[in-house]
Amino acid sequence: MSSLWILVLSVFCVTMGQGFDLGPIVRIAQCKIMCIKTHSTDGTCDRSFNPAENICNDCWHNCDSLETQWEATKSICEGDENLRCEGCQTACSYRTTRPEEEYLPSSLPAPTKGPVKLGRYDVAVELHRVGGAWKPYGYYCGLRQPSVRPDNWILVILQDGIRHYSWEEWTPTLESLKDGPLVEATLSWRDVDDQLKRQRDVEQKRFNDRVRQSYLEKYGEKVLVEWRERKDRPIPEEIFRRFFFRRRNEDELQFDMGFRDSYPVFKNQASSVRPTMEKQSYVVSWEPETGGLMGNQVVDTRTAQISLLPGTKYLVRIASNDGPGSFSIEIDTRPKSVQVWRIKKKLENFYPWAAVTGVMSAALVIMMALIVRRVIKSKIVVDEEEV
Repeated sequence: MSSLWILVLSVFCVTMGQGFDLGPIVRIAQCKIMCIKTHSTDGTCDRSFNPAENICNDCWHNCDSLETQWEATKSICEGDENLRCEGCQTACSYRTTRPEEEYLPSSLPAPTKGPVKLGRYDVAVELHRVGGAWKPYGYYCGLRQPSVRPDNWILVILQDGIRHYSWEEWTPTLESLKDGPLVEATLSWRDVDDQLKRQRDVEQKRFNDRVRQSYLEKYGEKVLVEWRERKDRPIPEEIFRRFFFRRRNEDELQFDMGFRDSYPVFKNQASSVRPTMEKQSYVVSWEPETGGLMGNQVVDTRTAQISLLPGTKYLVRIASNDGPGSFSIEIDTRPKSVQVWRIKKKLENFYPWAAVTGVMSAALVIMMALIVRRVIKSKIVVDEEEV
């Protein structure tokens, strides 16, 4: 069953260009799921907390080495060494029977917002971008659930599929809808960098507010006491700065105050974490909101036009072979909804200042016409009097 869903989800990616292959990561995680199901007593597979997890822990680590260093480690799957190692047997059994399929990021469903949720037999994989490529940072199960952060991407491998979490929350823009036998929808995603910058700015403000709040809670009383002792004298600038501003050499204070899972300060986040999206191939993916036949279209620009069946609500997203891709937007192709969308679009494109300018211009034209008419009429009256 597990091989079937990998095959089905990866078929439509064959036409895509060479991308980041998630296959080895998925296979390692599936092997670890087998370890948990077969050997774990508490779902952690961690012997540092529970000595009874020794066998599961051995199996857990063998999954990595057998996938990435098969030639060097395949001896543990042979002869007496395999018979003596119960954890090796499970990992070896999976390694010798599992399908080896390419799995591209564009075949993933839409990403999910945090926090990460793990079932008993789910395995999470945390990836960090290193040198422009995503690299596995750690595998987690049970109560050890990673946090969604600006610098990571988290895949959760289930027994029958994959779920993934991304902090980068961007969506395509629906530019137009045209009625017909098929509804033509035009999408664009030229403003991805702007969307992510706004998100980073908001998160940076929240982070600063949390730091400021912690400073208030930890040092506020001391500052007030010193201020009272000085009576009418103002708080010195040095105390004010230490109270409200964080110095570079006080970075470790963030961790002392419980910010290990908080978002870091964004330093050139746009350029260091996410590479430029130019010169990439994208997959525009859509499916009915209630489930059904999926569609996809490969493009190499930041715009696309897709054809949708009328009378259906669709979830549409932009996937990429370089990372998690976009979140989904809803496109409703029912006739009334298309009309409502067009009205809203016109209102969005309506600029009050332009309307005011138009009214003033029209009024000016009318006034000029009245003045000209009055001048002409006066001239006619004068000419008649002279006659």
